[in-house]
Amino acid sequence: MPAQPFTASSELSATWKKYRHLWKNLKTGAKQLLLKEGEISRKIFVIEKGCIRNWFYHNGREISFQFFFEGDVVSSPESFRNNSPSAFNIETVEPVILRWLDQKDLGIIKQELTLYDSIVERAADKQAEFMRHFFSYLKDTPKKRYENLINEKPEIIRRVPLQHIASYLGITAVSLSRIRSKI
Repeated sequence: MPAQPFTASSELSATWKKYRHLWKNLKTGAKQLLLKEGEISRKIFVIEKGCIRNWFYHNGREISFQFFFEGDVVSSPESFRNNSPSAFNIETVEPVILRWLDQKDLGIIKQELTLYDSIVERAADKQAEFMRHFFSYLKDTPKKRYENLINEKPEIIRRVPLQHIASYLGITAVSLSRIRSKI
């Protein structure tokens, strides 16, 4: 039996088992686009194994702004809900094993509010994490952002290539190298 992406209450586990037939499996390599900027998001993903990043192009550069790991829910929420073009790409950083639902199947699960609420809660947690990162851009120096990353998200440091970390911090790879040499 495949691993459950959620580890909450027994009620949630029962709901998961009831609807596990709706989840599709996907195993893919690193650097695979799961959603391209400008496309409409029709899937919501749960990571069983691996790392994914959200990013967009700005002035010819890739800007990484969010990373996801095992147990995280990944989507382009606005695109998914409103059938509008996604403002960003979703790409694997390492080989991944995913479960995914399409919009129709998620509608079926909405009938069981505990599972749907858990999915929404996990997505909201990632949104809050993104907002903290965004505010860090406004108030912290690049060195402070890197120190915060080391302390709060060491998994990113261990698993994400340096060029993606640099763009996530809003600096060049050269600047990141200088900061790392001083810490």
